[in-house]
Amino acid sequence: MKAKTIAVISLCVLIISCETLKSTVDNVSSVFRKMESNNSQEDAAGFDPNQRAIQDTENWDVAILDTAANVDYLTGIEKDVILEMNKVRANPKQYAELYLQPRLKYYNGNNYSVPGQITIETNEGISAVNICISALNTANNVGVLTPDLGLSLSARDHIIDQTKTGEVGHYGSDGSTPEIRMKRHGTFDRTFTLAENITYGTATGRDIVCQLLIDDGVPDRGHRIIILNREFTQTGIAFGTHPEYRTACTVTYANGYNSTLQP
Repeated sequence: MKAKTIAVISLCVLIISCETLKSTVDNVSSVFRKMESNNSQEDAAGFDPNQRAIQDTENWDVAILDTAANVDYLTGIEKDVILEMNKVRANPKQYAELYLQPRLKYYNGNNYSVPGQITIETNEGISAVNICISALNTANNVGVLTPDLGLSLSARDHIIDQTKTGEVGHYGSDGSTPEIRMKRHGTFDRTFTLAENITYGTATGRDIVCQLLIDDGVPDRGHRIIILNREFTQTGIAFGTHPEYRTACTVTYANGYNSTLQP
């Protein structure tokens, strides 16, 4: 029997604002949200979003990196996304060695096929992974991200919207941008930075982050650039189901953001 093959995609947008300075970069990324019915998520996507992955305390100082561990508004997978991003931000070279290098053996041409899992059709195949490993081997520690309620709510707004519409990308069905959605739940300082990554089709925190880091099919590797940007200190996560790609995860980033509500 021929293995089922799916495609996964990512999208990203970056805005740097200092009064009149503003620039944008369009690419691909993703995040997950805590929906009202977690059971429906599990039934639709075939996994439990509240279950956390093994923490790998042997190789990482999880007590420092797991900044979302005690946050009650995030699901297990959403907390895992933050932990995985903090791992790679803390030690990019080690992250590449532990989690990206082992992926190489599962490529057959442009297909990424782990036994027992759905085969993923990529654009670049193994070359994108090797490029990512090389980049991480020379990257620096950029500090950890801390979870923010307002940023997570803005990510959740987008996930709820796309769960209903089946659309992809950074624009909401109401025309909202990441910045507009973030301003619904907080305010920015006079000088600020913000970004949003979205992934579709992946269902674990590590796979979500690895997809964004590898950035297959994205020429400027915008998702990786965002994750490794030391300017960002805050993040929000929302993970949910998607009518076409099964899952979607929206990740928001900022510096100089102040949530209206506090956890």
